Amino acid sequence: MTRFPVIAAAFVCALGAVAPRTAPAQEPQRAYRAIYDTILQADAGAAVASCAALQTTLTPDSAASARQAAFVALAQDWGRVQAAYVLGGYDWDAMDYPLLIDTFHVGKEDIHASLARAIESDSAPKTALFKNAYRTLTALDDLMFSGPWSPRRAELAQVAADTVCQRLDQIAQGYVQARAAFLEDPDKALALLINAQIQNIYKIREWRIAEVVGLNRKTLGKVLPENAQYPFNPEASWAAIGAMLDTHARLLAEETQPNIATIAAVKDQGGMAEVQTALAAAQAVYNGATLADYTDTAKMVPLFAALQKVQKAFYDHVALSLGVAAGLVDADGD
Repeated sequence: MTRFPVIAAAFVCALGAVAPRTAPAQEPQRAYRAIYDTILQADAGAAVASCAALQTTLTPDSAASARQAAFVALAQDWGRVQAAYVLGGYDWDAMDYPLLIDTFHVGKEDIHASLARAIESDSAPKTALFKNAYRTLTALDDLMFSGPWSPRRAELAQVAADTVCQRLDQIAQGYVQARAAFLEDPDKALALLINAQIQNIYKIREWRIAEVVGLNRKTLGKVLPENAQYPFNPEASWAAIGAMLDTHARLLAEETQPNIATIAAVKDQGGMAEVQTALAAAQAVYNGATLADYTDTAKMVPLFAALQKVQKAFYDHVALSLGVAAGLVDADGD
């Protein structure tokens, strides 16, 4: 099974302790607890609940609107988990959990063609979906939305959803178990958080935007909706981006403290304002756009450019001021 690099404590610069000047000494501990409990753990739990809700809509006679709403909600909650996924830094097996849930930007198999054969076959659902790749959110997007809803699609989707929900529960339970380790080593925790954010911002910009509207070398000048995270459900792809940006704001913004901004204030280091301003600008561009704009190259250029500024601010200001050596791994899988 593929192992992805995890940027962990090794990336933390060996800096001397910085005496707090602008906030009480206990503020960092409160911030780390809040980040873990109200973002990492809470978002994982919300994804589990959303997956369970989706399962209830996967019946042959369910309403299309119910299936659509449930899938979009799950895509958003999974996006929030992806935006700040640090569990792999505490559990070797957990490094692979995102890949087992979502094969976006991973592998070369034509999953759509494989699932089409599964739909047409008369094999038992679990036999037809014999690969893990056929039991992911990526596969669910295809099974639910690539063609007319049918009893066969319903039973296959249930099998895929069962596996996705089990994997999400693994993440939620993993966060329960890793809480003490996260809080006991704040330097490692901060390094994991900052690098997870940098990775995710990059992937939003390059994978979820540039490769859809032709803004990078790989797809230059081509609009390719099939490159979106959920190619058969554009609303889910677009909503997931917004959810990820919201998670970054919850981790960084002044108004959502205690969070990383709280930790930066205690360290009395500058630089946080730059990333906060850049991120707020990126969110404003996103909020000013519509789903229809998602496949309009000209209308995505401002969002692409805004996210470049966010990533530059992370490198130039936040990582440096907080004593974290930022690294970027352009590997498949969040």
